[in-house]
Amino acid sequence: MDVRSNPLRVTLVMALMLVISACTESYDLSLTYTSEGVPRGVLSIDNIDGSVRLQRGAVGSRVQGTLRIRASGFDKEAQAKQAAEGVRILETVSAGELSLAVAIPAEHRNKTFSVTLDLTVPEGTEVSVTTDNGRISVNGLPVGVLDTTSGDVDLQFTSAVGTTTSTIKTNDGLVTVDSHDGPLDASTSNADLRLFSINGSTRATTTNGFIEARIFPPEGGDIFLATTNNGIDLSLSSSFGAQLLAVTTEPGAIGIAANLRFTPRRTFPGQLEGVIGDGRGRIDVRTTVGDVFIGR
Repeated sequence: MDVRSNPLRVTLVMALMLVISACTESYDLSLTYTSEGVPRGVLSIDNIDGSVRLQRGAVGSRVQGTLRIRASGFDKEAQAKQAAEGVRILETVSAGELSLAVAIPAEHRNKTFSVTLDLTVPEGTEVSVTTDNGRISVNGLPVGVLDTTSGDVDLQFTSAVGTTTSTIKTNDGLVTVDSHDGPLDASTSNADLRLFSINGSTRATTTNGFIEARIFPPEGGDIFLATTNNGIDLSLSSSFGAQLLAVTTEPGAIGIAANLRFTPRRTFPGQLEGVIGDGRGRIDVRTTVGDVFIGR
């Protein structure tokens, strides 16, 4: 039916358009931030939505940097401004752990908020972050758990604490790690994993993404890499030995570099088992369709 032939429908459509257009005002606010408390070993951040970037600062310093707040979905810009100014960082300290939680005004919880945190953190502080729809970047700090529902994760010169495992969780986001000491567990979907100079046992999984990894586990360490519909390229240290299981499906192929001291045990279409070096560790790499290559 032609809308123009129905006055009631025309009125309803126009009213709906007015409602939609009336809630499009937003406001951007930038603030400097300094924490009241000082983390004594651990910092956790709970963000509602938006990116979090953490860099190493001076030992014993406070957490400080910039907050960028965006409030949107309001009838008037003045309302969006007031709502943005009402966003707070709630601090709690317990047993040396400083927790920062982004809180939005209760009366505006039906609106849309995004908060970007760009902070320096005292050297040696283990950081954990939870956010939605935002990138997480960490440089020069120990890592606990980094969890974003959708967004890239980027680590540089990070580490685990003791024997605990640093954990990365995201969806539809590229994961890049360049130099990490200690165990690592990284998972994403529909995106690549790029892991370079990982000095520890590693578990990394994705779907429909390529995995490129240079991993140097300790003697007897483990490597587990899994994806679908894409390839895996794994480089090892010359001293690492392991029991190997590699799996793919046609038309994918499995290749072992000539400079690896590899002894095959069982070979099936799309599957290779054998021993690298002294065989003390374990390597399990799995994909579908894509190629698997393992070398030095």
